[in-house]
Amino acid sequence: MEVTATDRGFYGGGIKEPGDTFILDDEAHFSESWMVEGKEAKPRKRPKYTGYVAARGAAGKFVVKDAAGQMVGSFTGTKAEAETEAARLNDGGEINGAGSNTANDGA
Repeated sequence: MEVTATDRGFYGGGIKEPGDTFILDDEAHFSESWMVEGKEAKPRKRPKYTGYVAARGAAGKFVVKDAAGQMVGSFTGTKAEAETEAARLNDGGEINGAGSNTANDGA
């Protein structure tokens, strides 16, 4: 039976990456959790990492918090600015140091 990996898996002595097509030695080895029958597999949607979120801070300002609920960096600003900053961090951006990215620092 010819199958295509939809997720990373191990078969036939090696790792199969998504999109790899290979032949199963026995149809009983088929696993719906990481392969489909045939040569083509629809790409599997992966959830976007959303570990950083905008959250209300003190004095009506917004801050950015991590998945544990802890404030990250020294960012303060409007809700829209905080959401933009959280999205930037979720895309792999660096956490800015003290004093940077504050909406009220006069810079």
